Amino acid sequence: MVKRKEHAFTIPDPYAVSRMGSGIMTSNLIQRIVKDWLNKHGGHAGGHSSQKHDYDSDSSRFGIELMLSILENRSTKQAIRQIIKELQRCKGTVLVDVQAQDGTEVLIKL
Repeated sequence: MVKRKEHAFTIPDPYAVSRMGSGIMTSNLIQRIVKDWLNKHGGHAGGHSSQKHDYDSDSSRFGIELMLSILENRSTKQAIRQIIKELQRCKGTVLVDVQAQDGTEVLIKL
């Protein structure tokens, strides 16, 4: 929930959406699509190297490859499901509750 003097809004994230999102991110189809995209855009495997390096793009690519290697691990899917189950047990726990000097409040709770 974000609250300002004029406006307040809440962004819900139902656990069903979290479970569905984790299932999609750990699916073989998504991993294959991302690998193909990396290969087409000069990824680690089969990509060509140029004289001038774009370090932001290199670090982004490294992050994507690292995330892929984590998601490819078979136990990752089970671990994510278990984390979501544990978060459901802690419903109502406040993670962040801050108020800025201008009166803006941010509240994040499970």
